[in-house]
Amino acid sequence: MVSERVQLAILIAGMFFLSLGFSVIMPVLPYYSQSMGASAFDLGLLMASYSVMQLIFTPFLGELSDRVGRKPVFLIGLFGYGVSFLIYGFATQLWMLFAARMIGGILSGGIYPASLAYIADITSHKERGRIMGMLGASSGLGMIFGPALSGGLSIWGLTVPFFTIAAASFGFVVLGYLLLEESRSVDVHRIRPGKVSILAPLRSRLWILFLLALLVTLLMSGFQSVFAYYLMGRFGVMDTPSAMPVLGTTMMVTGPTIMAIMFTVMGITGVICQGILLGMTIEMIGERHTVITGMFIAAASFFLILAATELVSLMMFSCTLALGTGLVTPCLNSLVSKRTDEEHQGAAMGVIGSYNSVGRIAGPPLGGLSFDVHMGLPFTILGLLAGMGGMVAMAIALRLRKQERR
Repeated sequence: MVSERVQLAILIAGMFFLSLGFSVIMPVLPYYSQSMGASAFDLGLLMASYSVMQLIFTPFLGELSDRVGRKPVFLIGLFGYGVSFLIYGFATQLWMLFAARMIGGILSGGIYPASLAYIADITSHKERGRIMGMLGASSGLGMIFGPALSGGLSIWGLTVPFFTIAAASFGFVVLGYLLLEESRSVDVHRIRPGKVSILAPLRSRLWILFLLALLVTLLMSGFQSVFAYYLMGRFGVMDTPSAMPVLGTTMMVTGPTIMAIMFTVMGITGVICQGILLGMTIEMIGERHTVITGMFIAAASFFLILAATELVSLMMFSCTLALGTGLVTPCLNSLVSKRTDEEHQGAAMGVIGSYNSVGRIAGPPLGGLSFDVHMGLPFTILGLLAGMGGMVAMAIALRLRKQERR
């Protein structure tokens, strides 16, 4: 019998691998798709197609894990992810890239809900938030190492990163098949397929948790989509060496270099937050107040970014944004899990995954459109949205506390 720690390690590694593959694509896909005649608009559609597929299919794959078990959905997701990277590597026309992106979005959509539901199956309520934070931290690590791995491998050709991830994916499927045990006994005939609706949570008592999940991904994707433009408009930093203020002096830097450093440091901050600080914070103030605290930290961060006048303060306030959102997401997953019966953990995690996808789809257009009006407007809007989310969450928490005292 495989120990619980080994099984958790497999799940954590799976989430690391999922985000690693996602971030490996980012540096090379623009050049790879351009070689096949893609325009900037085509690239935008290509990027969005992955999240759209996850929006549609993640709830159903999560519900499927309730019926057939977590392990097969998790492994099929990893296998499909590997297939999508093979298609990337062999692609010769733009439609093949769209096929790879969409297949990856459909099948990998099962990894997220199956992993979270698996954790819900084998953990107590007390430790669930901390373990889900570790899952989030592993995802953050993947986002850190992916671009560096892509940059190193692409020296030997733009397709090398794709084939490497495909091979690793298939190898990980074998490892998971051998070491991962099913977390629940499933009677397929007893548990009938249910109707999964992403709108149903809005009519339930958990509506605020799902909307906050959407909001957090919208905040981060909106920030990421306009940050390079903000560097150009506010500090004049381009893709060639430009002077930027750093602690009272100036330094010659390039936009891509700052972007790489900034998102790497933000990723490290997120890993430390979710891997270490989150468990301590939950222990001290509980999950509800951790969510509220994280939302207000995120809100303040957007306005502080606007106030930053040089590189170090800009980096520091960007890291507080990663800290705020890093406190919120695992707690939301944990709170939804605790308020969902055991038979429908996968479906619930799948639906919250779809709300994350909606945020990733909506964030970049919101950021881009508001930036065209004024370069500071995206940060103002996102800061206000984060603050409103925190206030609504605080009002609901106060109401629930009053009800619990009666």
